[in-house]
Amino acid sequence: MEKSLASKDLNISSESYISDDASLEQQGSPEPALKRSLKARHLAMISIGGVIGQGLFLSSGANLYQGGMALLAAYSIIGFVVFWVTFSLGEMATYIPVSGSFTIFCKRFVDSSFGSMIGYNYWACWSIITAAEFVALQLVMEYWTDAVPGWAWSLVYLVIIFALNLFGARSYGEAEYWFSLIKVLTIIVFIIVGCLISGGVIGYVLHSHICPDAGEVYGFKYWQNGGAFPHGALGVVNSLVLASLSMQGTEILGITAGESSNPQKQVPRAIRNVFWRILLFYLCSGKFVSLPESFWKHNMFSGGRTAAVSPFTLVFSKGSLASVSHIINAVILTTILSCANSGLYVSSRMLLALSQEGDAWHKLSYITRRGVPIGALICTALVSVVTFITSVIPGQALYQVLTSLAGISGFVTWFGISLAHYRFRKAFKAQNRDLSVLPLKAPWHPFGDLFDMFACIVIALLTGYSYFVPPNPVGLVGNYAGLILCAIGYGVTKLYTKSKIVPLTEIDLVTGAVHLESEEREQEKQAEPRYRRLWKRAISVFT
Repeated sequence: MEKSLASKDLNISSESYISDDASLEQQGSPEPALKRSLKARHLAMISIGGVIGQGLFLSSGANLYQGGMALLAAYSIIGFVVFWVTFSLGEMATYIPVSGSFTIFCKRFVDSSFGSMIGYNYWACWSIITAAEFVALQLVMEYWTDAVPGWAWSLVYLVIIFALNLFGARSYGEAEYWFSLIKVLTIIVFIIVGCLISGGVIGYVLHSHICPDAGEVYGFKYWQNGGAFPHGALGVVNSLVLASLSMQGTEILGITAGESSNPQKQVPRAIRNVFWRILLFYLCSGKFVSLPESFWKHNMFSGGRTAAVSPFTLVFSKGSLASVSHIINAVILTTILSCANSGLYVSSRMLLALSQEGDAWHKLSYITRRGVPIGALICTALVSVVTFITSVIPGQALYQVLTSLAGISGFVTWFGISLAHYRFRKAFKAQNRDLSVLPLKAPWHPFGDLFDMFACIVIALLTGYSYFVPPNPVGLVGNYAGLILCAIGYGVTKLYTKSKIVPLTEIDLVTGAVHLESEEREQEKQAEPRYRRLWKRAISVFT
């Protein structure tokens, strides 16, 4: 049997998480620990918009230019993967709510070495993504002024985000709540405006000397005659990495469960709305960006503009709302800071989990009185700074490789979560345990896990095909080096530790589990009037 996690002080009683100041360790522990200070509203907003970053607001422009509606198809495919990954992780995280959850789950339910590899992969991934957000931030600030060097803006905002994380999970959650609220409202407004622009309601005749086709009813005319998929199925494949990078972070809910005041109630509520968030934020916004296609194609590459210009800003300009572009740019700035905030938070918690499990330097597991893993936080910030420095190297080849590695590593993480959940359910069956003790159950098991594992392998292998002919060393290394490093890391760790895959009958399903009988949960539901329960279910789609 895997080494018991009791030695890590991860036992959690059914009452230990109720108090706002309860720690991950047992009450009365003399050592500081993470605090369960994230409230229901924090988790709700984090799950809705906490991970929407520059991948949707900025980088989507380049993919729309190259592949058109292929990006929407890619969002749909990755959306299916993310939907089941989130439910699979949520099922395990609500039953065993610990910080750094899925690396621990991979250790306990699959193999110790496999869990270590997944943990380091995820930590490196989000350390790089955090740096990528600060690089994108320079482009946003250049929209207003170029008087200040780009690196100076990045440094200033890095210090601000680092300071936010120094005050603990409550500070992170509060900042993320308002960041996410701004993003959600902006996307909703954008979808409404995009619909009106596509129908010719906004922009009609106004400023026609500036925009000759203002007021034109676009509808779906640019999707006709092959315009929707100018590069066919290959365009979809090329868009998959960006789509995966844009949607990475939905697994943050599994990590925040360890610092949630009531994970059994708050996490399931947030996870059940994943479908609506994918539909609203990625598919609907992507659709209305792509309708007035000729406009953004022309504007992105004329007048010295680059593909990094936000298609959201350009669509507002198309509707004779150019003055709104400054507001949208400010929202994009908020979006980038939000994603960087989330990235620094989750990567530091993952490194903390690795340290507590003995896979990283033990000093990194030190936690302050505020519940901040200060060593892991500083180490993660330094890795992000080093990654950022590579962006100023002439040619940016190393930076491009690192950011591509981050996109591919998401598939490794999702594969690991799906495999851990598949064996988690198998262990329940092998040990004759009742599934009714689970606060949340993933739908359509085992189809979701099997589909995700298959899709992650196939997509990860296909995404770099275009770099073979003609050969592109930067693209090949960026798309496949991460997979090779993960395989080598797993193999070397396995040889060193001589770990073995845990037999289903020996998997530990007890340590850290929070038991709340199904009858008790049903009584809690029935305690409220029916109309109030229906109202809560309705508003939970948005909150």
